[in-house]
Amino acid sequence: MLPAFFVAIMLAQTGTLRPEVSPPEDPQLRAEAIRLMERANMVSTAVWPANEELFTFHVLEPRPGEAIDGELKIGVATTMTKRWEFTYGAYKFVQIQNGREFASVRTHPSEPAVLTSVRKMVPVFLGQFEQSDIIRRIEEMPIDGRPARCILFDTLKGDHQQLGRACVDVEQGWLLEVAQGDETIRQSGFYRFNNAYLPEHIEKWVGNRKLLEIEENVTVREQYPPDYFAYPEGSSIRHICAEFHRAFADHTEQPPQKTLSDALTDVRVHGLIGRDGNPYDLKALDILRPDLAAEAVRIVSTWTYHPAMCVYDPATMETDFVVHFKGW
Repeated sequence: MLPAFFVAIMLAQTGTLRPEVSPPEDPQLRAEAIRLMERANMVSTAVWPANEELFTFHVLEPRPGEAIDGELKIGVATTMTKRWEFTYGAYKFVQIQNGREFASVRTHPSEPAVLTSVRKMVPVFLGQFEQSDIIRRIEEMPIDGRPARCILFDTLKGDHQQLGRACVDVEQGWLLEVAQGDETIRQSGFYRFNNAYLPEHIEKWVGNRKLLEIEENVTVREQYPPDYFAYPEGSSIRHICAEFHRAFADHTEQPPQKTLSDALTDVRVHGLIGRDGNPYDLKALDILRPDLAAEAVRIVSTWTYHPAMCVYDPATMETDFVVHFKGW
């Protein structure tokens, strides 16, 4: 079982310069916005019995040479006994967890970018407001024909701000849509699983282009075949770190402003920070400006970090990086 990704609402690709004076935030309005988001998280946070999760996804604009369809299948016997199987075109990944030990095998050393995106959204996308989010107003509007309350907010980032919207179902409270800048995640077809509600259908949009569709089905499964959690042949073995400390930045210089334009484009890059503190295995994710993908990867590859630590030893860490292109 992949946990619901509890991420800050910071999805956007574009923004504008922040005005000199920002209108003050109404404390009661912020309290109501936080209440709505916390309710959405509560109604979609399940207690997980033994289960099997199936996520099939469709890529509407695959990268050259990549497939259109893929699948994630996850089996959970206990919190420490799990099986992951990801398939996308020629790429296949299988991982077994047995206690603190993981055995995995994959056909390619690097995971396709679309699989990384899918993993971040399933089984449900949740959110929270950060201190840099300023709540502007709450409006009533329909989403896919259902009455919804939509929270309109700004996220302040340095010298610019990004516009955002989070919409929750009026009757049931679940999160229907999160949009910021040009990136939108939509969830629909909520169904009951144990004590919570999960979406049958998830979409990711950038601008007016739908890039990804995910169909999911999660069911309780108390028994598995005897060899279901057997280690795959040729597996590599790793162990959970008993005391892990995240990497932190030493040098992460952003690209210089190219023109006087106020336009800002954020490109998210996914990858690893190695034991030497250098990023590697980098790939740009779901971007509005594909022409900036290679430049974003090049820039991140020059950044340096104090590496993550496992007890006293340097360790590898998976993470996302964000490159801000102003006036490009």
